[in-house]
Amino acid sequence: MRILHIDFETSSKAKIQDTGTYRYCSDPTTEVICVGWAFDDEPVQVSERLPNEIRRHIREGGLVYAHNAAMEEQVLYHIYGIEDVNMRCTSAVASYHALPASLEAVAEHLNLSVQKDKEGAKVLRKHFKTPPDEIPASDAQVIKAYCKQDVEVEREIHKQLGELPARELEIWKLDQAMNRRGIAVDTKLATIIIDKVETAKALLNDEITLATGGAVEKPTQAKRIITWLAEQGIETDNLQAGTVQALLEEIDDELVQQVLLCRQNGAGVATGKYKKALAMAGVDERVRGNLKYHGATTGRWAGSGLQIQNLPRGSVSDTDALADLFLAGKDVDEIAGDVFKAAKSAVRPMMRAGEGQKLIVVDYASIEARVLAWLAGEDKLVEEFRTGSDIYCSFASEVFGEVVTKADKKKRMVGKVGILGLGYGMGANKFQATLKDWADLDVSLDFAQKVVDRYRNAYSGIKNYWYELDCGAVNALLGESADDSDWYMEKGALCYTLRSGRTIRYQNARLIEGKYGQPAVKYQRPLGKNMVWADTYGGKICENVVQACARDIMADALVMLDAAGYTLVATVHDEVIIEHDAATADSHLLMVESIMRKNNSWSDGLPLGVEGFTSFRYKK
Repeated sequence: MRILHIDFETSSKAKIQDTGTYRYCSDPTTEVICVGWAFDDEPVQVSERLPNEIRRHIREGGLVYAHNAAMEEQVLYHIYGIEDVNMRCTSAVASYHALPASLEAVAEHLNLSVQKDKEGAKVLRKHFKTPPDEIPASDAQVIKAYCKQDVEVEREIHKQLGELPARELEIWKLDQAMNRRGIAVDTKLATIIIDKVETAKALLNDEITLATGGAVEKPTQAKRIITWLAEQGIETDNLQAGTVQALLEEIDDELVQQVLLCRQNGAGVATGKYKKALAMAGVDERVRGNLKYHGATTGRWAGSGLQIQNLPRGSVSDTDALADLFLAGKDVDEIAGDVFKAAKSAVRPMMRAGEGQKLIVVDYASIEARVLAWLAGEDKLVEEFRTGSDIYCSFASEVFGEVVTKADKKKRMVGKVGILGLGYGMGANKFQATLKDWADLDVSLDFAQKVVDRYRNAYSGIKNYWYELDCGAVNALLGESADDSDWYMEKGALCYTLRSGRTIRYQNARLIEGKYGQPAVKYQRPLGKNMVWADTYGGKICENVVQACARDIMADALVMLDAAGYTLVATVHDEVIIEHDAATADSHLLMVESIMRKNNSWSDGLPLGVEGFTSFRYKK
């Protein structure tokens, strides 16, 4: 069967950076300037019309390749009414190979004979909002040449990188289905919150302007506030949350306290998530395109669009009640403290189930700690996870030399941060800071070192696993890998085969002299459109492998849940979000949890724990 390579150039009054691909393509002002295409190795053609040959190829189930394929798929659907396209995406393949996702960056990294037309891109940018029939003929020809070259570049990337493995293709298709489906958002709630926050911000601006005699006009003007504080005899080099709180506790001056409170309440307060939701929401009030397949080199999903992987942690526990107060026009200060804290807490409940539906949300419990223990052969720790023992109390008991229970909250917290933080080679200085950051616990450096030592002694298999991974990587780069090693070299990339059979890659890997004179690994990783150099070591490689395995556990669960007929909406970190008929959602929660606890053949023996709930609105 022939392969079709395709690319569209479009214009619209909608701004794709604001709306995202799905809302952009559905916008009534979005039009096609031209389409470029080629079958197999045939010459690339460009036209203002979509040829019947392409329609026939799609109708017959032919393969269609594009870079960032969701764009082409959505153009075909919304502008030409063509559904069920058998799409493939070279951007997804590039991400799978730990390369940048952008066409230009991949082409440059692969040193292709044909590169993206940068001058043509400039001309196209001039006409992002110009109706096609109003684009000057000379510019239209440049845009067509640009489109033709994009198809040539995409085709060369496909030839160089090939296909996704069959299992990954299945997972990518699920990713695309979740992106097409999207998640419902409460646009009324978002609009109300934007209005209330903007009103409150205006009052704060007036208050701080009056208090400082015009020296500061907004709570976000940190440099001006620092200068004003210096004039009051108060020296500080930053206005981070902790610094402001400490100053409030130390200083009695009422005027200074007023300014600091303005800063505390107004700094960092943004309505960006709400405005983004409104910009991206379709006519059905669903936001689509929230996930990026293989967004991290470990294979984990990254956020896109509304960035649901990066939501603020609010201070309000009953977020459903908070949303109801906003919608009813009632005061939120009693439940949240002020409107700013309330807005921060209301981002999650802005996302909700569709009409007549309910969300089923299930999270893998301590998945990385479980995977680490299993991979490292720490059988005692694995068994504790399997039997449901309190691992945090168990390790805290090791640290303090006494039985620690859940009632000993501070001591248990030391155990928790230790289990969750020390598995990748963290040292005493970092552990001391992490205890402060995660749990607001102040401990001495000596005590932090004691906890680190206890961890490495108690779980020596994990420490040995760091060295095993480090030695395997170094030996592969030296060409001295054992026949049964999971490490190997391929086209300049250092590769590691996971238990699942998937490969993670360290591009352009090489050996350098490490901190203590030992051989160390240096490699390139994608960062936006660039490839940047990074160093790695046993503990960091261990983190990559563990997170990659945890991702494959999640991917397995998504495949099983989809096969069982559940409607997948998104995955957020170690969490699955499903939309289900409200009348039966509660009874299906246990079934979803049961499916997610199932091991695939490669993960046999790994004790999986899950925790879930149902809700009409999303929450933590």
